Amino acid sequence: MAKRMRERRTDDEFRSTDNRRRANSHKIERKNNELKTDKNKRRAEVLRTERHNEGFKAQENERRANAHKIERENKEFRKEENEGRAEALRVERQNEEFRAQDNERRLKSLKVKREEEDYKEEERRGNALRLHNTRDKYRNNFDAMKSNYESKIKEGLTHICSCCGGLWFAYSIREYTVEMLAKKGLKKEFIDTVCYLKHEIIELCTTCRKHIMSNKIPNIALSNGLAFYKIPDCLKILTELEERLISPRIPFMVIRTLGFSKQFGLKGNLVNVPMNVDTNVSILPRSFRDTYTIQLKLMRQMKNKNAFIYETIRPKVVHTAVKYLK
Repeated sequence: MAKRMRERRTDDEFRSTDNRRRANSHKIERKNNELKTDKNKRRAEVLRTERHNEGFKAQENERRANAHKIERENKEFRKEENEGRAEALRVERQNEEFRAQDNERRLKSLKVKREEEDYKEEERRGNALRLHNTRDKYRNNFDAMKSNYESKIKEGLTHICSCCGGLWFAYSIREYTVEMLAKKGLKKEFIDTVCYLKHEIIELCTTCRKHIMSNKIPNIALSNGLAFYKIPDCLKILTELEERLISPRIPFMVIRTLGFSKQFGLKGNLVNVPMNVDTNVSILPRSFRDTYTIQLKLMRQMKNKNAFIYETIRPKVVHTAVKYLK
C-alpha cells in the first residue's frame, strides 16, 4: 500500500490535493488540546533523543544559526529582539547573586580581551573619542550659557516701570496700552493714577502688575508721594566742586572695580564730613558778573599736598543755588 501511495504521489495534482487534506486534518487535530500536548511531548522526546547524537546536534545548531541570521537581517525583528534581551537582562540583574556572577563573568572576559594589543588599542581610541565628545558637549553648553548671559546683561537696566519708576531688565517688564488694561476691567481714572509716568506704551514690573491687575495701588507706586521732585535748572548746571560747596555733608569713599566683571564696589571705610554751607559761601568773593570765575581746590585734609578736586567755579551760580535751597 505504501508503494502504491508513493506511485500515486508522483502525480502533482494528487500530491497537492493530498497535502491540503493532510493539512486540514492536522489543523482539526491540533484544536484538541490534549492531542496537541501529547504530540508536542512526543516531538520533544524524539528531539531530545536525536540530540544525543553529536552530528545531529551540530547540524541542528548550524541550521538554527543560519535561520536566526536570516531573521536578524530584518531591522524590526532585530530591534524587537534587542529590546527583549535588554528587558530580560534588566529583570535578571535585579537578583543580587546573578548580578555578581554577571559582573565577574564580564570582568574575566574583558581581562582576556585586553591581553590582545589590537583590542587594547581600539579601547584606548574609543575612550579618547568619548572623552573628547564629552568635553565638547560641556564646552558648547558653557559657551551657550555664557552667550545667553552676555546677551541678557548687554542692554542693562534700561526699562523704567511706569508705576514705581524702578529700573529693570527687558525680561522683567510687560508692555501694555491703555486699551489693553481697560479690556482687563480697569477704569481709566485708576490707570491714570497708578501709571505716574505718562507714555504711550505702559511698562510694568512684576510687583506692580500683580497689584494693578487686582485693582489695587502698589505700595511702591510713585503716585503715593514717592516721586522725586523735578530738579530745577539752577541745580542741574552745577559742577562737581560747586555741588560740594553747597552740600551739608561730603562723603569720602574709595570706589574700585571688582574682579572679572569690572563692576564698581566700595572698598574700605566711608568718611562723612559735615560742612557749614554758610561759611563756605561767605568766603567766596562777591561779584555781580555772571561770567566771573575763580580757581578752587578741595582738600581731603589741609596737611595734604595734592588736592582732591581742583576746578574753576562760578560764585554767581553757587549763590543762586544756595538761595533756592534755603
